[in-house]
Amino acid sequence: MHELGITQGIIDRARDTAVANGARKVAGLHLLMTPAADFTQDSIEMYFEMLASDDELFKGAQLHFEHKPVAATCLSCSDEFSTDAPHPICPQCGSQLVRLDPDAPMVQLTDIDIDDGADEVA
Repeated sequence: MHELGITQGIIDRARDTAVANGARKVAGLHLLMTPAADFTQDSIEMYFEMLASDDELFKGAQLHFEHKPVAATCLSCSDEFSTDAPHPICPQCGSQLVRLDPDAPMVQLTDIDIDDGADEVA
């Protein structure tokens, strides 16, 4: 259930950035997910809807996901490879004893689309 906290953190960071840039509405959040995440895109979408649906700043905002592979190391044969699988199998020896890069982000806010009201005519 830590996806709830992660999603709240994404919303908090987006809010800080949006407010600092004079946003009236957030139209979209761009997120990068890697297989280091032990949760799915669906869970982030569900918690975002739950947390932001009544928030005027985020109402109607869309989530845009980019999925990126991470570096992995086989603990059996030491082969290093890139993977987009959350539970990879070593392509060299077939071992399931694989460690994903511990420094790889799970999910990261990379950009936000904002409406600052500049196009409105008074």
